[in-house]
Amino acid sequence: PLITFTMSLFCGLSIYYLGEPGDLAYTIQCIHEKGYKGTHHILPMIAASQFTILAGASLGPEAPLVAICAATAGFISRKLFKQTNRNVVRKHTFMGMSGALAAFFGVPLGGSLFALEVASRFGIEYFEHLIESIFAGEVCVTVFRSLAGLPLEQIWKITPVRLGETEPYMILLGGSIGLLGAAVSFVWANFHWRLMDGFRALGLLDDENAYAVPRVLVAACGVVTIGMLVPQTMFWGEWEVGTIATLSPASDLPHVWPTTGLIGFEMTSWQSCLIVGCSKLVAISFTVAGGYRGGYIFPFFSAGAAFGRALCFVFPDLSPVLATLCFAAGINVAITRTALATSLILCFLAGEQFAVPAVLAASIVSLFATSYVPFIKSQLARSDIDYSLYYHKNREPKVQDSTRELHA
Repeated sequence: PLITFTMSLFCGLSIYYLGEPGDLAYTIQCIHEKGYKGTHHILPMIAASQFTILAGASLGPEAPLVAICAATAGFISRKLFKQTNRNVVRKHTFMGMSGALAAFFGVPLGGSLFALEVASRFGIEYFEHLIESIFAGEVCVTVFRSLAGLPLEQIWKITPVRLGETEPYMILLGGSIGLLGAAVSFVWANFHWRLMDGFRALGLLDDENAYAVPRVLVAACGVVTIGMLVPQTMFWGEWEVGTIATLSPASDLPHVWPTTGLIGFEMTSWQSCLIVGCSKLVAISFTVAGGYRGGYIFPFFSAGAAFGRALCFVFPDLSPVLATLCFAAGINVAITRTALATSLILCFLAGEQFAVPAVLAASIVSLFATSYVPFIKSQLARSDIDYSLYYHKNREPKVQDSTRELHA
């Protein structure tokens, strides 16, 4: 609790003194409206996201990396390459985002597709930037992983033996589990909006971040309380997913101390798995509502893994690989709208290539089921589709190089 409250205080102070870092929704809005994101958000985002991670809150580094690299790529496009065509600048911005996610996940195709999919609610609409974005992802993951000495490898081993094949019924099963994930996401989204209303009623939400410090400290109370009771919910979950998906003891948690929490909580039944999943979603909601900065991809993966293991207790013959990955995909796709990327990232990190058809089915079913319940409001249908399909250089809107803030 001491470290969480201290880092949370620093997070609030960084936002108060350095300015608004922005978030994923704001980055998407900038891409649609301007084609780039202003560089004045970079330093605030670096500071706020670092303190968020150190606080053990349920947001990870993926969204900050997207925002920082989007702003950097847009700056290089406009200032170094002197580009003024908005769609060209937007292409370079997408390339920066793709490079960030490909390097972070270690999944070149999945990371690149995520950057393009997350800008829209139903598939890749900026399709003309697909190849350049994938190329940027390949280059960036090669450079970053080489410099860091990190291989592109499986990081979760859910079962001792991998899936050896995909039976057709598994695809139907994956779609069914994805529908459950979509339902959970719908309930979570409504809970989160009501929690935001509670923060608004307390007067903690304002455009000037005048109450950034009390806002984040109120949220820290929720994060700490949940984490002390259910330690599996702490941090963003990249490495915690492996512990949750395998029902490993809390002593295997890599970043929490003491690992057993206050009550020695363990995942030993469907009820305890359900508690972990629900607690993780509540922790994510408090983290977002409190103004912490980060991404919720891995946090949703960890919640989905817990719900998937709960299903395995109820249906003992159900494959833990399919249950955890499909449930994680269903939840994440319902919120981020990234069906293709989520499937590739989950299966690559789990080393389960034969799970791809079932996980993809879960993702697509979740995408359809929640198509009228958008969580990220700035995910819009692109307005310049006619310029892209029937390209005329002289008719393409020009970039307006302005640092004026956009308000969602």
